[in-house]
Amino acid sequence: MRTPAHSLLAAALMLLAVDAPVWADSGPSLARIETPIFHNRLYTLAANTETILPSAEAGRIAVVYPDLGEPYRSVFQQILSGIELTAPDRVVRVALSNPEPPGQLADTLQKNGATVVIALGRHGLKAASALPAAFPVVGGAVLAAPDDGPGATALVSLTPDPRLLFQHLKQLAPSVRRVVTVYSARQNDWLIAHAKKAAKAQGLELVTIETDDLRIALQRFREITESADPARDAIWLPQDTAVLDDQVVLPFVLQQAWDRSLIVFSSTLAHVRRGALFALYPDNIDMGRQLATTALALGNTPGLARAVQPLREVRLAINTRTAGHLGITLETSLTDVALLFPVR
Repeated sequence: MRTPAHSLLAAALMLLAVDAPVWADSGPSLARIETPIFHNRLYTLAANTETILPSAEAGRIAVVYPDLGEPYRSVFQQILSGIELTAPDRVVRVALSNPEPPGQLADTLQKNGATVVIALGRHGLKAASALPAAFPVVGGAVLAAPDDGPGATALVSLTPDPRLLFQHLKQLAPSVRRVVTVYSARQNDWLIAHAKKAAKAQGLELVTIETDDLRIALQRFREITESADPARDAIWLPQDTAVLDDQVVLPFVLQQAWDRSLIVFSSTLAHVRRGALFALYPDNIDMGRQLATTALALGNTPGLARAVQPLREVRLAINTRTAGHLGITLETSLTDVALLFPVR
C-alpha cells in the first residue's frame, strides 16, 4: 500500500506537466551533466566556464530535465531511476537550471556521445525542440495535447491508458455496459481513438461527446447524469481542462453521481480524493522504464512517424467511501490498490 506521500509526488508530477515554475530570469546558463546515480560522477558545463567532458560511449541516452526543487526533484529522480534501470551505463543526465544559448545543449549531447534524447516536462521539451533533427527526442512527463512537444518523435503522456482504466472498471463493476465521456478534440482526440479500441476489446459501448466550452460541457454532464442508468452506465473523466474545472463542473458531476449512485472514474488522482470511485496515476519509476524502452526502440529505428503513447505504467487509487455507497465490495480488488481514500 502506498502512503499519502506518493499521492503528493503524483500530484507534483501533474502540476509539473501543466504549470511548473518558470525559469529564473537571471544568473548564468547552467546545464548539470550527471552520469547514472551509481557512478557518483558529476560534470558541470556553464556558459562562462568551458569544462571538458570525458569521452562517452556511442549510443548513449541523454535525459534532459529542469533542475527544480522539491517535490519536483524527487519525481524526476524516480523517473531517472527507471530509465537507468532499463538502460544501465548508457544514460547521461542533463539538468537544466536556466535557458541555454542556442547550440549549447546540442554541443553537450555530442560531447557525451548521445544519440537519442528523453526530454522531461514542458521545459525539457522546449529545450529539446531546438535540437538538430539528428537527435531523436522522446518526450515524457507531459499530458501530450497535440501542441505539446514540437519536434519530439514520440511522446509518452501522463494520461493513463484507457485500456487499463476499462479493465479496472470491469473488475470493480462487471455490470457496466456503457461508458460516457465528455472531451475536447484539441486536447484528447488522440486519446479517444485509443479509448474506442479499448472499449470494444472490453465489450463496452463508449459514448463520446465533444465540446470545447465549459458551459456546454456542464449542460452535457447534466443531461448525462439525468438519463444514465446506474445499473449499466459509468462516467469517465479524462484529463481535459476545456470541459472540466475544479470549481463548477467537477463538483456538479460528483454530487449528481453520488445522489444517483452513478459510477464516476477518472484519469486524475485528485478526483478520487473528492469522490470519484477510482483513478489511475503514474508510477514514476516504471514510467521511466517505459520512456527508456521507447527511446531504445527509437534509436534502433530512425525515421519513425510521430506517435503519442498513453501511460501504461500506473497505480490504482480507490475511494472506499464511494465504493461503499455504490455497494461495491473491494476485498478481491485491494491487492491491486496503491492508494485508498479517504486517508485515515
